[in-house]
Amino acid sequence: MSRLRLFAALVAAGVYGTALADAIDINLNNDSIQATYASYWGAADFSVGFVSNSDKDDWVASVGLLARGTNQSRTTRSDVGLGGKVYVVSVGNRDVYALGLGGAGRVFPGNGSIGIGGYAFYAPDVVTGGDGKSFWEAGAHVDFEIVKNTADLYIGYRKLRAELDNGSRVTVDSGGHVGVRISF
Repeated sequence: MSRLRLFAALVAAGVYGTALADAIDINLNNDSIQATYASYWGAADFSVGFVSNSDKDDWVASVGLLARGTNQSRTTRSDVGLGGKVYVVSVGNRDVYALGLGGAGRVFPGNGSIGIGGYAFYAPDVVTGGDGKSFWEAGAHVDFEIVKNTADLYIGYRKLRAELDNGSRVTVDSGGHVGVRISF
């Protein structure tokens, strides 16, 4: 029940803060849903996200901050961000807390409406706590920009994995998904 309250709080924060928000991103498949609210502060991207896997009853909440830059020419449009995310993970009856460093990026070849992107964040033992020894998140996506710089449909793949202090490796969520990203 606490997972539903957290998800509702994230959605409420996204709805309440839309005057300041820059993007809401929701993606899903048969077993999981991910919702992310992002606000762009100059050259920084602040995000709050939540992934819930109903098949395994596991979830991940995150807060991230990335330094972001964009590049646009006649032939290509791209954006890249570097920074980190703080994770709270519930896997089985175990809790993992982590600070992952990494980045994200997207490129639209030919400055067209189809782009590719990806992201990766890793937290080694030194910045992972609770029942965890390490944690990582990675994914890739193909974007179909319906309204330039405003609305994207996309297909993607993600994997979130934790190594527990007992030596076991647990996949919190993995698989393909479809999603929509709306920027304000």
